[in-house]
Amino acid sequence: MTTTFTQTPSLLEPRLGGGPGMPPVLLNHPTQSGAPIDGWKSVLFGLPFLLAGVAIDCAALNLLPGRKNAPDWLIGLVGAFFFLGGAFLIVHGLRGAARKAECERESSARPSEPWLSDHHWHREGVGFSAFNAMLQRLVAALAWNAFLIPFFWVGLNERGVARVFLVFASLFALLGLAFWARWIQMLADLVRYGNSFLDYDEFPYFLGQTLRVRLRAPRHVASIDELALTLRCVQEKYVTTGSGNNRSTQVVCYELYKDATTFSSTQLAARAGGDIPVEFHLPTDQRATALAETPPTYWEVEARGKAHGANYEAFFLVPVYKRG
Repeated sequence: MTTTFTQTPSLLEPRLGGGPGMPPVLLNHPTQSGAPIDGWKSVLFGLPFLLAGVAIDCAALNLLPGRKNAPDWLIGLVGAFFFLGGAFLIVHGLRGAARKAECERESSARPSEPWLSDHHWHREGVGFSAFNAMLQRLVAALAWNAFLIPFFWVGLNERGVARVFLVFASLFALLGLAFWARWIQMLADLVRYGNSFLDYDEFPYFLGQTLRVRLRAPRHVASIDELALTLRCVQEKYVTTGSGNNRSTQVVCYELYKDATTFSSTQLAARAGGDIPVEFHLPTDQRATALAETPPTYWEVEARGKAHGANYEAFFLVPVYKRG
């Protein structure tokens, strides 16, 4: 078992706030934050988009006067983008505000047991739904392609400089093939290995002690050539890049700590149908889990298996806290 504190160089890291002397950036890592804004700020930010979507859809349904420069279905589609985006931000903000209030109440009642208020943990362990991960990627791929439809329509139906829309839409559609390639990989993962579960040997775990967990061997585990189990501490941040009208904010995951162990195909074959036990030493000088904070800090165990055909991948949250 080896502990790694070095980072893998990436051209994107300086833009996202990483680089020499900074924690490594985890690119394409699943996040706990649904959006780079939360609470009532998210509600207020999403409200104009929702109202704009309602107004645009009313125009598509001829409920508002005015001249139309596009077919009703296209106007309705654009309105749906605004409405769904606004609705997502509002629901996300309301849920976050309610969760924060609940956490504050429970924390004040049990100040020495933060794990009871920080997250809705299950003491026996945590599951990873490969189906949900696949479904989220499918929705993202469909949304990306639906977003490009208005640009294709303008490029195909307007002349002159409007043809630029067709060129850019085509380029972004090609980039969107990465969504579909990743979705196919996740679908193959689901079909071959199914959902996963990680059993806790204790609840919670404390910094400075040994973390012992057991991965329930997935289906076809014997076909995996090598399985790497990685314990890491992840800190999410809202990072703003660009300037002026080109500014954008996104959720970025930073790796504060990492420890990994690897199982060979021979070891995995012996564990088929059973559990794969693993243990890691938890350092005393790292951050504790704080999932109720925005953005959060958390500990996870990542399982990544290499195989001929479909690779295996799963992520599990683990409750790591400081002793009171």
